Parts: sequence; structure tokens; C-alpha cells
Amino acid sequence: MKHILQCTCLFLLCTSSLFSQTKVLSLQNATGIVTDNLGSVIKWENQIVGYGDATQSNTNLGAEESQETYPGKTTVLFNRDGSFLELEGSNTSISDNAYSVFYVGKTENLTTNKPAGLLGNYDMSGGFSSCYGIRFVRLQDGTIGFDYARPNYTRVTLGTNQITENSYFFFGFTMDALGNYQYFDSTSPLITSGTITNNMRANPNENLKFNIFEEVAGAQTYNHTEVVELTMFDGALSTTLFEDEYTRLATEYPELVTAEFSVADVLPANRTGLPATSDIVINFSQNVDATSVLPKIYVDKSDVEATGTWSLSPSNTLTFSPDQNWPANVLVSLQIQEGLKSTDGIAIDLSKGSKYNFIVETDEDYGVSENIVLTSIATVDFPQEGHTLGMKLNLPTNRTHKMPVHIWVHGGGWSGGTAAASAGAYSPHGEYLAENLGIATLGIAYRCSGSSGTFTLAMEDVATAYQWALDNADAYNFDMTKVFFSGGSAGTPLAALASQRLPNVIGFIGFNGIYDFVNDAGDFGTGNWYKQNVPSEEANSPIFQLKTNPPATIMMHGDADTTISHTQSTLFADAINTNGGDATAVIYPGEVHAFFNPGKPAYEDVLIEMVNFMSQALKTAESLGVNDLRINDAKLLAYPNPVKKGDTLNIALDSSGIQGEPQVQIVNQLGQQLAKPAMHVDTNTLYIDTQKYEEGIYFLSIFVNQTSKTVKFVIQ
Repeated sequence: MKHILQCTCLFLLCTSSLFSQTKVLSLQNATGIVTDNLGSVIKWENQIVGYGDATQSNTNLGAEESQETYPGKTTVLFNRDGSFLELEGSNTSISDNAYSVFYVGKTENLTTNKPAGLLGNYDMSGGFSSCYGIRFVRLQDGTIGFDYARPNYTRVTLGTNQITENSYFFFGFTMDALGNYQYFDSTSPLITSGTITNNMRANPNENLKFNIFEEVAGAQTYNHTEVVELTMFDGALSTTLFEDEYTRLATEYPELVTAEFSVADVLPANRTGLPATSDIVINFSQNVDATSVLPKIYVDKSDVEATGTWSLSPSNTLTFSPDQNWPANVLVSLQIQEGLKSTDGIAIDLSKGSKYNFIVETDEDYGVSENIVLTSIATVDFPQEGHTLGMKLNLPTNRTHKMPVHIWVHGGGWSGGTAAASAGAYSPHGEYLAENLGIATLGIAYRCSGSSGTFTLAMEDVATAYQWALDNADAYNFDMTKVFFSGGSAGTPLAALASQRLPNVIGFIGFNGIYDFVNDAGDFGTGNWYKQNVPSEEANSPIFQLKTNPPATIMMHGDADTTISHTQSTLFADAINTNGGDATAVIYPGEVHAFFNPGKPAYEDVLIEMVNFMSQALKTAESLGVNDLRINDAKLLAYPNPVKKGDTLNIALDSSGIQGEPQVQIVNQLGQQLAKPAMHVDTNTLYIDTQKYEEGIYFLSIFVNQTSKTVKFVIQ
């Protein structure tokens, strides 16, 4: 058996010793099932002395004993809405995250089309932000998921194996006190392993339950299950003992073993840091026929195969050793071929994917990413006092250099948020950019539907976050002359508009984006419920708001995206190129919406496109010589700020003095450039007459030797 799969999350469940392996629960098939006079299972007796039973005091919520649905076995059948059994004392007898569970049963989620709960004490009655506990579920795609609270909702898919719907299966799970887990199920003898490293909020007041329910807005929806047996240990099992449990279950329930010839895992597990000297290893669920069609390896999207040697050892593992080191920072693609077969002549199952990508490690090392949750900032003009915008920052630990800034505008259909706060999100690419390019990524929040947000307010919030980055550039060593914006889905029009309106933006990256609310907007872009028609759909469509010489742009989009058509990206690229810019739309065949996220097959492909684009944009910016230290190191101060309409606005520059008349640009919050301001210069200060400006938010940029500084001011 092989250890496969790597995950990142932390889980605190219980308090037993790391090395304890005491069996605490054994609910055996056809043994100890107690029913009342109505045939309702009120107790399933634990065969381990000293630990609790599975009980249900409410007859109406009990299970039923069944001897028909599984030939030769007795099952405890939860076929009534709301039925469950509770494991007495399980919240204390298993009191940390060192435990093991082995489950045999069946579950269906045909009715609700939601994950079907198997076992757990998960409770999110207070909402996703204040939930407790854990649960094992069969997901809609057939895989087994592990849900836990940290305190918000988190899900880890334990393996890639698909369990047929409405069929019996078994699985095993063991985890030590450090969150290292192993998993198997009846579809394959191979062990999946990983590490859960996120803090977990335990549920000390609730015992574990069979047939645990989904709670959505307070409503309880149960998915019917049939349990054949359950065994639990209060500690992690060694790999040998864990394998023994698979052997026991496979021997006891041989008809459930449905292993097919498929890819079990591909190594190295770190797909974005392939060592230059590394082999590529493929583990399969069955032995491989070495005379069949072997996989192919390609470098940097070439049509020519990489040269190297395939070896088969052990009999279910193929290893590719390249003839020479992988080039730094390129994409390496592994393509499984349809003609690959097992020694039994079974064709490879490619339904879960045939292509696996790696990015070779870079020559640069900026240290690990430091992920920081920043103090929330206040919105400018929100009618409800105290509303804040959350922000999250990815920084390399080595930040002695001036760091370019990448601003990420999240998607999500403009939904979420509360009256008090809007949450920011980490960029799905921020850690890689910090560690390998030395770029700081700022994941920002904006007002969505739950915050009474509108498109215009969201754009104001994006500008506020940009101003925060300007104001804090010295504190974090930001280089605000080299700014990138990126956005996903609903965040793309906001990020794209910001890249056209705000100064010093050298690149825009869009994922599954919408750029035209007037034409071919689809279901997502129409309806104007987010008031994207205020002041007009055209005014909020980036395709109609391009500035002269727009920043370099790249967009990635799947042609199977039914939420936002990929033509939105191709037409936006055409418009930018027609307007004197440089834009590319990369269209991915067969990919659907949100395919760019971690864990998706094309993630590494998308990431390398993004990295190459940003690297080239930075080289271009450097070649322009935008590096005049006198103004780069200076600070702009606008006062009074806010300023009353008609009063003089003072812009102080703490450099050695302004020589001659500087170039000054003022844009409003819609990104419109205003006429040259009425002003005069006195040593280090510009005096701006505000009489002809309307009340609102403005950005003033001063340019010296192709370098700029920007400050925001408000006219009341």
C-alpha cells in the first residue's frame, strides 16, 4: 500500500494519547440490536465493555432492523426523516484528534442532491461562521468528505475514489494528534494520506450520531443510510494495523471491493514546486501492463515529448526519470493515454482526468508566504456607521526588496457580507507569487448583497483598498509603481475597471470574467440586481471604459463555462488590442466556471500563464526606467482632507523641492480624467482650487521623470 495525497487543514477533536490504539466501539453486524414493540431500534449494543452504546430514546426517531436489503447481513436502516442513533459518551471518550473509525454501510442522496451524512456531531445551527464539530459525508461526486469547524466550515476530500450512489461500501480513517491522517475505502486497497493543519472547533456537548443531518437555514434534511457495522479506536493506528483493517473488511465483505484500473495518485504531491532533478511517479489501483501504451510527458506545452525513461517497480507504479534536469519555472504536463491497461487487460479509467500538471521550482527563493489578516478598514460613505472591509495579505518572508503589489478581487456572485462587515479573501495564487516572485498580494473585500452593496459602492471599496496600499507602502515595502489587479468571476469587472482607472497599474489578470454588461452578458450579467446599470451598464463595462494605452492584460476562461461565456474574454482582449494595448485570452477546452482554483486539473497551467505574464510585465516596467528615487521615496499629503468645495486643497511633497511645474493628473471615482487643475506651486506644496469640482472622491497623481505618487482626497 502507498501513502498518497497531501492536504492542508488543522483539526482539534479530542484528548487521547498519540500512541493509544484502544478499541472503544464495536457495533457488530447482527449483534446487540435492540428494538421496541414497534420495531424501532432503540439501542445497538457496543461489544466493548466500559464504553457507551448507540441509543435513541425517541421511538419515532429510531432506526429499523432490516435483514433484506443486504443479503446475508443485518442492517440498521435509517429510513424515516429525522431518524438517528447517538453514540453515548463519544464526545468524551474520543476527546482529541487521535482516533480511528471503520464504517460499513450505504447512503443515498438522490432526494436532496446534497452531501449525505454518515457519522459525526457537526452542528451549524448558528450558521457557517459559528459551527462546531465534525462529520463524514458521501459527497455528490461519490467521494468521501470530512467536514469540520474552525470555527467556519471546512471540507477535506479524503480521496479521489468514487463510491457508487445508493450502494454499500466501507471506508477506514485514522488520524494522529498532529493531524496526519490515512484513508482507504472499498474501491481501492491503496491508502490516501494527508495532514489536516487548521484549528478545529470541537463539539464537546454533542455525541457522535449516525445519519447526521444537513442543516440549511435551520431546516434539518436527513439522507437515509443503512449501517452494517462500525468500529472505532481512541488512537491512531500504525500503517500495518490500518492495512490489517482493510484486509479484514475486504475479507468479510468481498462483494463490496470494487477496485478498478485507475490512477491512485501522482507524485510529487507539491504540484507547484517540482524539483529540477525529480522523477514523476504514478501509482495505479492495479498492476500495469508494461507493454501497453505508456503515459507521455510534455514540457512548456510543447508538442514534442520529453525524453526520459519509464520504469515499472513495483508492479502498480510507473516512474518517469528525465534524461536531463527540468528547466526552472516551466510547466511539465503528464498525459495518461487511453491505451494503458492493467495486467488483467482492463482499460484505464480516465473519467477522473487524464492530465496532471507540475510547475518546476524557480531559481528565486523569497521564503515562505506569511499570510496576514489585516485590521479591517472603514468604508468611505456607507450609510450604516461602523461598516468595515476585511483584507488579507500574502507576503514573502524575505521582503528586503521593494515588492510589486498584486490586488485580488474575489468572486462569489456579489453575494455575502453583513451589515457590519465585508470579508476579504486570500488570492488562490497569492502564496505562490510571494514565495517565487517576491510579490505581495492584497486580497480585498467589497460590499456585496449582504452588505446592501451595489456595483458603484463596490468600486468605491476597491479604490479605498488601493488607497490603503498607497498609505501603507512604506510600512510593508510596497512598490506602488508596479501594481497588478486580478479578479475571478464576479470580481473581474471590478478589477478590470480598477486597472483602467487607477494609476500605476501595469497588468490585469482575469479568470472567467465578465467585461460587457450590454452585450452577451448571460444570466449572470443581466437583471441589474446589483445595480450594474447605475449610472449605466456601459459605464460599468470595462470593454467600454478603456484608457489610452491600457495595461497589459491576460484572461483565462473555460469554453464550457455556462455561467459567463468565454466570448466575454476574447472580445475584451480584441478591444484592448484595438485600443493600443497588449491582451491575450487563453481559452481552456472543456473547462467550466472557477476552473482556476487550487485542486482543479488546470490550476498549475493557469498559474504558469499568470506567472509568465507578470514576469514579463515587470521586465517591461523596469525597462522604462520608472525609478526616480527623489519622488519614489517622497510622501504626498493632502490637507485639509476632506476639503470643502471652493476651498484650497494643499498637496505637500516632502522631497527636496519641486523644480518647475510638475505634471498633475486628477481622476474621479469613476476613473474619468478631469481637466488640468487650477493650481500654483510654492517649493514643496501644490495649491489646488476645488471650486469647479463636484462633491466626491478623487485621486491626484504627480508625475516626475516617469515616476508617480498618488493621494486620495474628498471634496464635501
